[in-house]
Amino acid sequence: MSNTPVDASLSILGLPAVLTDLFERAQRPLLPGSQGPLGLFVRYLRRKSGRGLAVIYAVDKLNAKVHAHDPKRAVSLTLDEQALAGAHIRFTAAQAHAAPVEVQPSGVLRANTLGISVQAFPADAGLPALAASCDTTPGSLVFEALQAAAQAELQDPAWHLVSASAEPVRYKPASRCVTRYSLLLEHPQQSGMQKKLTIFGKVYAEPAQARSVQALQQQLYNEQEQSGEAPLLPRPLGMVDALGLTFNQAVQPEAENTADGRWASLRTGTRALQPQLERGRGGVITQIRVPDEELRLTAQALARLHTSTVRPNEAAPRTGGKEAKRARERAALIAGRNAEQAEEVKRLSQQLASRLDALQPDQYRPAHGGFKASQLLFHSHRVFVVDFDGFCLADPALDVGYFLAYLRPSGLWYSRPGMRQWFETAAEVFRSTYRQAMLARGVAESSVDGILKRSQLYEAALIFKIATRRVNRLNSPRPHELSAMLNEISSCLSSAGV
Repeated sequence: MSNTPVDASLSILGLPAVLTDLFERAQRPLLPGSQGPLGLFVRYLRRKSGRGLAVIYAVDKLNAKVHAHDPKRAVSLTLDEQALAGAHIRFTAAQAHAAPVEVQPSGVLRANTLGISVQAFPADAGLPALAASCDTTPGSLVFEALQAAAQAELQDPAWHLVSASAEPVRYKPASRCVTRYSLLLEHPQQSGMQKKLTIFGKVYAEPAQARSVQALQQQLYNEQEQSGEAPLLPRPLGMVDALGLTFNQAVQPEAENTADGRWASLRTGTRALQPQLERGRGGVITQIRVPDEELRLTAQALARLHTSTVRPNEAAPRTGGKEAKRARERAALIAGRNAEQAEEVKRLSQQLASRLDALQPDQYRPAHGGFKASQLLFHSHRVFVVDFDGFCLADPALDVGYFLAYLRPSGLWYSRPGMRQWFETAAEVFRSTYRQAMLARGVAESSVDGILKRSQLYEAALIFKIATRRVNRLNSPRPHELSAMLNEISSCLSSAGV
């Protein structure tokens, strides 16, 4: 295989045919119960150095106008690092068709000689408990655990689970899967009384990670509840230790606020924090709307998190040096795919990494570790923070910089009208509210000012991360987009005193 000429090898466009062939030879259906011809439509594609290529396809009818986003229709393909030569595949279609196929106990199909694996949900060699986490039949491990979680949520052990269904909502192969469990319960002491309830579950590849994350969330929730303030995260509801499956409360509306059209439905942070522009005649922008309340709620929640007494893994804080290493690696990846801008990328990354290496915050504090709009839920004039997988001790400037880097609208990279003004106004609302909230919680003014100053270095580091998405997805380079990102990084460095 290693001697196969690159120009005779497959392209990524040829992989669906290889995947389909492997399923046919293993006598496995792509989508059980389906009728008519099926197609494979790319939902996710990543090529990361040392970690091979991963592609997730949605299986759907060829004539479907809108392709399903249901994870139950997901089929994934992975190529080992040795099957790749850069962005090229080493083997040919003929070699793929001739390669022996092994059906593993997990349901994954594997062609060892090529370094290729394919799997249809819920088969996942890297997430072996996924299938069991979707099994909600009465008497199953998950069914019994869901009943206990519901009793904890309702604070009444008399409720009994009648039926449950599992709907995967966010799936990352070999890593984790978030599932929405819809429950029907009845109360034996009140004849005919039934209740519907939603609980979210998350299954991890490593049960030890699930235990650690859930324990920290429980500590944080207890602290928030005892403070007299409404907790900023959904309530943890237990876990199935053997599966690495955690349960958490679903965010629900408060009855007194359901008449408020803007807050009557659950909104994700990515939706709530989008730019809103009003235009007049000829498309002229007449007003730029910034989501003030949502930004203030977010900043206040972050200040609460940063002043928590919960101390995750004190022995290994997430330092500036760690972020410097990641910035160097990301810059090298970007430079390798953008030759004309490689020198500028390297120059900026060296400046940034040098500053990050030298950072010495006055205190490491509890930090989310991935604080951005997609980790927020807004409902009933409250914000909820989710996904504490990266919960750690860190310079709080990391979270501030993370949020602001990802707050930048994509239109900023293309100089679209109104985007710069919207971002700068939104960023100022967030920063000023965070500053006020930290001061109100007893943090010294000099410490808060230092956090906000250092956050600009983390902003720059995270913009490098945003820039790698095009490389990891094997998209064609866009020099103008990268130039805009490099200008933003340069601006952050200048503001931070470089």
